[in-house]
Amino acid sequence: MKKRLVGLSLSLVLLICAGEAAASVSMTLEQYMREILLNNHALRAGVKSVEADYYSVLSAVGTQRPALAATAGANWASHQGNDSGYTAGHLGLALTHRIDISGRYSLDERQRILGYEVSRAKFDANLNTLISTAEQTWWSAVLARENVRLQQEVLTQRSENHRVTMEKYRQELVPRLDIVRSEAQVVQAESQVKEAETTYQNLLASLSFLAGGLDVEPEEQELKVPEFDVKVNYDEALEFRPDVRSARLSVERAKLVKKLTAKGLSPTLDFSAQWTAWSDPETTNSVPKKGEAAAGLSLKLPIFDGHQTKYGVLNADRMIQAAESTLESLKEQTRRDIAVALNNWKNASATEVDRKRQVERAEEELHITELMYSEGMGAQIDLINAQVSYRSVSTEYLAAVRDMYVALVELRQAMGDYAPDEDGTWREAVTRYGKGNDVLGEVGLKSLRDPRVQRMEPAAAEAESAVPGAKTFGVPPKSAEEVAEIKASLQKIYQERGIE
Repeated sequence: MKKRLVGLSLSLVLLICAGEAAASVSMTLEQYMREILLNNHALRAGVKSVEADYYSVLSAVGTQRPALAATAGANWASHQGNDSGYTAGHLGLALTHRIDISGRYSLDERQRILGYEVSRAKFDANLNTLISTAEQTWWSAVLARENVRLQQEVLTQRSENHRVTMEKYRQELVPRLDIVRSEAQVVQAESQVKEAETTYQNLLASLSFLAGGLDVEPEEQELKVPEFDVKVNYDEALEFRPDVRSARLSVERAKLVKKLTAKGLSPTLDFSAQWTAWSDPETTNSVPKKGEAAAGLSLKLPIFDGHQTKYGVLNADRMIQAAESTLESLKEQTRRDIAVALNNWKNASATEVDRKRQVERAEEELHITELMYSEGMGAQIDLINAQVSYRSVSTEYLAAVRDMYVALVELRQAMGDYAPDEDGTWREAVTRYGKGNDVLGEVGLKSLRDPRVQRMEPAAAEAESAVPGAKTFGVPPKSAEEVAEIKASLQKIYQERGIE
């Protein structure tokens, strides 16, 4: 029994380890988008629905063509005063066809084809929304991961400050209150790390859902601040947006439906032809007789249908008005979507510039405050305030960069760039992910991480060892000249305070 339990436990451990090993797949954005186009279940369902509508059109117009059927009949009757019975039967072919003498067939075929095109345009609209949602989620996940790293660095920084405070307390250089404050800061940083990790994991779950259940994770790569690369044109948006195309086709279809409904009292002409191939006995009453053929025409002239045509036309007329109003509403919605996305981009790009300057100032203030505190010249409350300020503006900077990516995605969606044209040609936003030719210039050259200093000089490395938290997000390590400037600033502060 024990062996069984041990074997079961080992199997469970191996399964868990295997599951963890294959838990996620690292992908680039291009690979992820291809995965969605291939494996998203909602996308597959939409494709099959459009295909069903296609075959529905082919099936419906089949009633306009001639129909051919084999006919067979048999009967039996008993003779009067005789035990034997009388049997008879026949086999033949029948051809029937309703001749279109009022033009209904062409109208019906056109409106059904337009119905299919409306369905295809609605699918393209869903595709436009799906891919834009996926890209928004992707960039949100990338920036959320950077936020996790930022919060972890803040936690490391505060843990180190708490260690320094504990050492000072043991040397009776600071009061007990400083320990309580530094410990509270560590607890708060731990909570912020957990919150950031939860947000990131939720976004990964959304990425997995959009990719058809495949656990994916954005590949590690250099992050860049996006630059504006979308061609904005309201008239082109009206031409290429699939939801506007769907509304435009719906108006055209509604007008055809009205014309078709108005022919409700049109005359009909039916043609029929029949040939009897076999009958037994030959004297049976089958029409036509064995080996003979017959044909006929039947004309029907409707006079009154209980006002069905009259009210059907009124219904169709109101459907036209509704479709036209929907089209006008979508045109205004397009104008609004473009304006909102442009405003969001302008706000996010301006915020990114402001927050970057604030991060640089907050980082400088934090390092000076840490040097003063480590040398016993600064108050702990000043250090805490500097840490809080730096963490806050760094988080806001990440949020501004994320908003820039989201605004660009919203603008591409407003232009209908994530869906194919009416002729099936993919638009620019999707060609970037392997559908068609690659498009360059997606992002600019500005990096989230400032590359001004690629490596530290020995003097800067020595200075960094005395400055906890120097390797924080968005801030390069200090060069020897910058360290000298900081020391000069400290000397000036000491002189002002009369300290040797």
